[in-house]
Amino acid sequence: MSGNGGNGHYDIIIIGSGAGGGTLAYKLAPSGKRILLLERGDYVKREKDNWDPKAVNAEGKYQTKEVWRDRDGKELHPHTNYYVGGNTKFYGAALFRLRKEDFGEIRHHRGISPAWPISYEDLEPYYSQAEQLYHVHGQRGEDPVEPPAKIPYPHPAVSHEPRMQLLSDDFARLGLRPFHTPLGVMLDERNPHKSKCIRCNTCDGFPCLVYAKSDAQVVSVDPALEHPNLKLLTNALRFPAGDQSFGPRGDAGSCRDQRRSGDVFGGCRGGLMWSHQFRRPAAALRE
Repeated sequence: MSGNGGNGHYDIIIIGSGAGGGTLAYKLAPSGKRILLLERGDYVKREKDNWDPKAVNAEGKYQTKEVWRDRDGKELHPHTNYYVGGNTKFYGAALFRLRKEDFGEIRHHRGISPAWPISYEDLEPYYSQAEQLYHVHGQRGEDPVEPPAKIPYPHPAVSHEPRMQLLSDDFARLGLRPFHTPLGVMLDERNPHKSKCIRCNTCDGFPCLVYAKSDAQVVSVDPALEHPNLKLLTNALRFPAGDQSFGPRGDAGSCRDQRRSGDVFGGCRGGLMWSHQFRRPAAALRE
C-alpha cells in the first residue's frame, strides 16, 4: 500500500480530495476497507507566497492554467484549483447549511428545479457531524432563515472586526437581523496565545500558511492517511488505457503500469468539474 506504484484492487476508490472526497475518506478510513483517494493535483506548497496578494490574486500562482470554452466556443478561465483539499484550500471557510426549502421542488423563472430524493431532515445529523469536524463557529438563532438544528455550533461565533460591529449595530437599529457567518477556522479567542488562527487578513482566497483554516486537507485527508488501509495518489488523471486507469499527468506509459480497479467509486470532483466533464466529447477525455 505504500508509494505510488504497483497495481491493486480496492474496495473503494474516491475521485477528488476536496470537501466531498476528503470528508468521505475521513469517514471511511476507520472501516478497514482498502481505499484509494485520487487527486489530480498535489499538496499546496507551504511558502511565503501563500499570503502574498500579488502572487495569489494578481498572478494567479495557484490557479489552474488550463483554458475551458463556453457554449459559444470562447475561451473561459475556470478560476479553479487542483490540490489536495480541493478548492477548500482557498475558500473563505464560510460553512452554511442548505435551507430546508432547497430540498423541495423550486420554481424558477426559467423552469422547475425538481425535489431531491432526500430531505433536509435526512441530512441534519450529518450536518452536525460535519460542523464538528470542520470546527465551525456560529450562533444558532441569529440567521432568520436558518434551518432547524438539534445541537449548537461546536464553537462560539467569531467576533466582528470593529467596523463590521458598527455596521451590525446600525442594521439592528433599523430592524434588520444581521448575523455572524458560520466559519470553519481553528480560532480560540478566549486563549489567543494558544489559537492556531491568528485572524490574518489573507484567509478568503488564500491557502492558510499555518493550517488554521478548516480545509479538507487539514481536517480530513491528513488524519485519514494515518490509517494504513487508505492511500492517496496525487497528480492523478484518468487516461484512455481503461476505465480504472490512473497515473501521473503527462505520463501515459506510467499510467498503463498503474492500473487500479475498485468495487465502489465515489465521484467527488465538485459540481463544476463534473458538469465540464460531461459536456466534453469523448475524444477530449484523452487527457
